[in-house]
Amino acid sequence: MAEGFANESGRRTRRSAMLLSREVEIVFLTLVLMRCGVCEAQSTLAVPVSNPTTVPGAGRLDPSSVASTSPVQSTNAHAEHLALLHLIDSIEPYRPTKELKGTAILAGSTTMQMLGKAWSERFRKFHPDVTFERGKDGTDAGLQEISQRPNVIAGSSRPLTAPELESLKGTSCKDPFPVIVALDPLALYVHKDNPIQSISPDQLESIFRAPGGPKPHVAKWGELGVTDEWADKPIRIHTRGDHSGTTGFIKNWVIQGGELARSAEVHETNDKVCAAITADKYGVGLSGFGESRETLKAVALSLPGGLVSADEQSFLSGRYPFVRPLVLVIDKAAMANDGGLRESLLRYVLSRDGQLEAVRAGFYPLDPAFIRRELDQIVGPQVR
Repeated sequence: MAEGFANESGRRTRRSAMLLSREVEIVFLTLVLMRCGVCEAQSTLAVPVSNPTTVPGAGRLDPSSVASTSPVQSTNAHAEHLALLHLIDSIEPYRPTKELKGTAILAGSTTMQMLGKAWSERFRKFHPDVTFERGKDGTDAGLQEISQRPNVIAGSSRPLTAPELESLKGTSCKDPFPVIVALDPLALYVHKDNPIQSISPDQLESIFRAPGGPKPHVAKWGELGVTDEWADKPIRIHTRGDHSGTTGFIKNWVIQGGELARSAEVHETNDKVCAAITADKYGVGLSGFGESRETLKAVALSLPGGLVSADEQSFLSGRYPFVRPLVLVIDKAAMANDGGLRESLLRYVLSRDGQLEAVRAGFYPLDPAFIRRELDQIVGPQVR
């Protein structure tokens, strides 16, 4: 199989180009988010969607145990940068501890393909005798593969449910362990000419929930408050396939286990979902901030505290709560026999080096305190 992850053409190139020139500034801001903003937002905003502070299956991040730091409010840019420097410095760089050989099989989420490719290429700079193979594509396919081949590392672009983890324990994967490795804020995208200005969590759910169930389904834009010639126009949903982590996230966390509404079109990647909405005046779909473009409108969330724009500024300030964790699933029982390969790879992914690659790929890094707790659970308590 080909080494590394297949490159997904056109994915996140717009944001990546910007980040390559401003990556230090962006990383500083994202670390402030996880230190002070998201946890605060989750304690005050009631929404049916999630980030690692609340999602079942990703609950190892306890907001009360994150170091207490007030949001940066000073207008003094120099003071802000000093505070941000302190935060970025608290993420440890990757330090190889041994020579490694062997093959790592990376399977699962197509959302994470470009990021996985970057991680594998950079990891080989430290460990040139390690090779990478690509397993099956798609979150569900990756989880199925690790159930049969416990040496696989499965990427998931959604949290794992408790029943999924219990089910894996009854397979060849004896000790499945989900590791949160990055964050992906999601937006509801519509065509740029769509006049809709905002959407509530209940309205968001009603778009993707199938008709005939206990909760309402909306099929026309007028049902969301859009007037004039748009009122009778159909809402055309663009989604990923059934085995995609994105679709799984919508089903499990947006419509809370209900039946999904029928899609206008099903697409292979999130990039193609957004491209389709660009070409469909009445189209709608969910995708990450990294897929934003001028031909689309990211719809603001209407929350109890007011409107929250679906943009990077809202996310970095901690006001935007619609965030999913990106996860790597390993079998901890199989780690004892791989010569330290998976342990080292996870240490790299959760290092300053690996988190910078997440930013370059259009995602957001984790809080340093949360990273340290993750590493403690993977390799045991560390001396720091």
